[in-house]
Amino acid sequence: MISSIVVAGVLRLAIQWNLTGGFMPSFAELLCFGALISATDPVSTLAVFQMKRVDPHLFYLVFGESVLNDAVGLVLFIATSKFVGHEQSFESVAKAVLKFFMDFTAIFLGSLALGYFSGLGTGFCLKKIDMRNTPLLELSLFVLVMYLPFFLAEILELSGIVTILFTGVSARRYAAPNLSPKTYADSEAFFRVAAHLAETAIFLELGMSVFGLASYGNFNLYFILWAFLGCLLGRALNIYPIMFLFNRSLHREPVHPEESNEASEQAPPVVYSRSDLSAATKTPSDKKDMKITQGTANMLWFSGLRGAVAYACAKSFPDDNGNRTPFVITTMAIVLVTVFVLGGSTEIALRALNIDMHVDEEQYMEEQERYIHNMRQGKKVGQLVDFETRTLIPCVLRNDGVEQDPVPMEKSMSTISVRSQQFCQNVEMTEMEHMGYINNNTSPRNTTSVYDYGGSSRTSVFDYGGDSR
Repeated sequence: MISSIVVAGVLRLAIQWNLTGGFMPSFAELLCFGALISATDPVSTLAVFQMKRVDPHLFYLVFGESVLNDAVGLVLFIATSKFVGHEQSFESVAKAVLKFFMDFTAIFLGSLALGYFSGLGTGFCLKKIDMRNTPLLELSLFVLVMYLPFFLAEILELSGIVTILFTGVSARRYAAPNLSPKTYADSEAFFRVAAHLAETAIFLELGMSVFGLASYGNFNLYFILWAFLGCLLGRALNIYPIMFLFNRSLHREPVHPEESNEASEQAPPVVYSRSDLSAATKTPSDKKDMKITQGTANMLWFSGLRGAVAYACAKSFPDDNGNRTPFVITTMAIVLVTVFVLGGSTEIALRALNIDMHVDEEQYMEEQERYIHNMRQGKKVGQLVDFETRTLIPCVLRNDGVEQDPVPMEKSMSTISVRSQQFCQNVEMTEMEHMGYINNNTSPRNTTSVYDYGGSSRTSVFDYGGDSR
């Protein structure tokens, strides 16, 4: 939202100063354009991260920020597009602002709730209806139920894409553990291939449209330059203030020099170390890996590529004032520049910002497991976690009549990963590699690569589609 407002504000100032080459859209159109152009798509950046095996903390931040940013950007685009062509229909600015926030809240929360409960309901159905002996039927039902919330959201005038996003998050937690190993692996391959084909189609259409730019007759270089400047400034105002406030929230009581020296002497040397403590303060043990360094923040800003989401929204830009084509051309130019210039120079930026690369993933995974285990020892869980553990998970997860641990989710997911390695072979379709294989009994640990984007012989929280090791 910050980036959207900044982009609209920069363009509004440029229009008032007559610096846009005669193109003067309304402020409602600028807000709508700011919402769509704020949606990021760092696919090429993530591919370089995977190849260079960068700091996993950075990978988490870039990928997670992109997903949530797209969700908010899509809802903002839907909410602001209702103002285009109806700028004079509101009696006052206060009513217009109130309607905007009501629409934004209703669409976002409605889409989130529909997606969450769709995944929860899918898990419950798969628990009650055992189709593990008929993998084809099980896969067909799972795929159908995954896409059904999209159509329901469109009927209810919510955001289908945001609904599908939270459906996937919820289904991964509540529905996937109830699938048979073969169906689990097949569904992973199916959704990965479908996502790859959809994104490829968008970029093919974008690339073919470049040859028709001259025929549009609405190529406004000055407006494009101001829009690009607004994107860079909006990205900076979105990243750095939040980073500062977040890091400040992690600070606690001062650290005495002798404590720091003793802690450093007792700590065993590791290949990959977590975030260093501040020189003046110390971070709580349960948050010490969440600290965002300046280099990480700079790389977050640099990773703000625009892609398929922004272009798809631009193609459906409201044309009430006849300005859709100029905004589509502006979006195409920004997407091409960010993908080729920023995406192509990602490796250079990693070196310039001294980002950790070639991280020892075995060491990281061992430290991560030890860190999570220590976190749970004697720690009181929150009310939401306790409600999920005691109420939701027993309701939707199948236990095959065997008594399970009160928190069975991690065990269920690891069991599925191991069994799917033994019986199935994933088909990989990514920008970096097109085939993956499962190599049984070659690794002493049945875990997945931290940087594996999916389909390898080891499962990962970074599962996005990638190489096999």
